[in-house]
Amino acid sequence: MKVAAAVLKREDFLDCKSNVIKILDICNMNDVNLVVFPALTGVACDFGKDFISWVKEMSAKYNKIAINPGSFFEKENDNLYHSSFLILNGNFLIFQRQLYLSRWEKDLGFSKGKDLDIIEWAGFKMAIILSTDVFYPQVFRYAALKGVNLVLSPVAIKGRRNFARQIAGVWENVQQNLFFAVESGFKGEYKENNFYSEAAIHAPLEMTKDDTGFLAKEDETNIIFSDLDESKRQEAVFKFDVLKQLNINSYKEIFR
Repeated sequence: MKVAAAVLKREDFLDCKSNVIKILDICNMNDVNLVVFPALTGVACDFGKDFISWVKEMSAKYNKIAINPGSFFEKENDNLYHSSFLILNGNFLIFQRQLYLSRWEKDLGFSKGKDLDIIEWAGFKMAIILSTDVFYPQVFRYAALKGVNLVLSPVAIKGRRNFARQIAGVWENVQQNLFFAVESGFKGEYKENNFYSEAAIHAPLEMTKDDTGFLAKEDETNIIFSDLDESKRQEAVFKFDVLKQLNINSYKEIFR
């Protein structure tokens, strides 16, 4: 599978809709199967209409690409959720509500989601681990024990550029669970809070150049790509299978 992580800088949000379309055009020309956009794209951009409706239109137009459009704020009855989804040709493959809340999200009155949505598509078992949830290792461990081998992570990390803080999220949990992950970070301001993180495509150390854990990292372009080879991942897992060392029965009790 060929995957991509979108890069939207602060200035790109001034004409966000055009820049999202530009990235989708690049994906289409490069035969990308799946693309992940930054968290908060659905609230930081002015799409001129309902976010989900606009994404459905784009999904129908770019109908060979599974699109994770970042995240948005979803209202249901009296509850507000930080949510994300994966869509293909107008059909939802995954719809995910964030499971844990940061302080800024609590201050805005968000509610917690309850379940991790897991699906199989194109030879991969996938889940969205959204924004704040990337700092809760139990979410990644649950996904790994359910057989997930590809995690999609649109993230919004509060604060200024801090690479050490960022790798304590997705990168660290990829190495502890040995799956692939596509991460796209929000750069900008929302409700007087500043956010910064970068895009990356992650894999186990044993299958990456110089044992960095990165198949691709953000550069000066609007997008990064990588081909995910499941057979090579399996070879890397065979070399150092951390999951085999776990007491699975204990986790079954924890996760019920």
